[in-house]
Amino acid sequence: MTGDQNPLDVWRDATTQALCIQSDTSKEGGVTKILKVCFCSNTSINLGKNFKLVKCNHTTEIREIINTILDSGRVGPSIIFKSCYGLRLKHLKSDEIYWLHPDLTVHEVLTKYESLHHEAEWRYDLRIRFLPKDVMESFKQDRTTLLCYYQQVRSDYMQEVAAQVDQDIAMKLGCLEIRRFYKDMPPKALEKKSNFELLEKEVGLDLFFPKQLQDSMKAKHLRKLIQQNFLQFSQLKEDECISKFFEILRTVTNFEQEHYKCELG
Repeated sequence: MTGDQNPLDVWRDATTQALCIQSDTSKEGGVTKILKVCFCSNTSINLGKNFKLVKCNHTTEIREIINTILDSGRVGPSIIFKSCYGLRLKHLKSDEIYWLHPDLTVHEVLTKYESLHHEAEWRYDLRIRFLPKDVMESFKQDRTTLLCYYQQVRSDYMQEVAAQVDQDIAMKLGCLEIRRFYKDMPPKALEKKSNFELLEKEVGLDLFFPKQLQDSMKAKHLRKLIQQNFLQFSQLKEDECISKFFEILRTVTNFEQEHYKCELG
């Protein structure tokens, strides 16, 4: 079973994010443009480093851009569920977002959406938008999409939710990511001061915990809480960490649905 073969009515919407437009040169049939497409890869949530430059012209359709990126291997290998992915246009100054229909051409996007603002502060985001009913089970066939979706959800959590969640939840979610990140770490490794200091210096706690949590307590107490919570998850495998992360996050935010502001006319 692949995403391309499944009708979208058996999928449900999820959240999403990543792209940006640059130069042009003349070309037969129209203007050639280079689109900088940003995304969460199967290994990283850094949108500044994860991007693909896609050459296209005014008649290029959005689905072609999506497929070019997925086929390039930049997101990750052996992607099966291509129908999960969508392209979103975001105006960075106003936070306006527009989901781009796969049939739209680059020219239609420029005239319909980018013309709404004079400032060229737009970003195109390649994100996983459609989900199978059972994410963990279905994505066993497509590890790249599973890991990309996890990185996407975690990125959204860290940027939009982490600062407001309960301290205990933020601690658990952070420790789950430490365990997933360091798959082979012994259960009591963080109890050793040198190992904890290595974590702080080489990777940094900011990757796992919101700044508000770190600033709310003394370093010694923070370290003790991390050590205690990490032990709860120290035996979990990577997929178990991902599943548990989703389970806990669902108690504080409905990350599997999109939310929009509406006005009554």
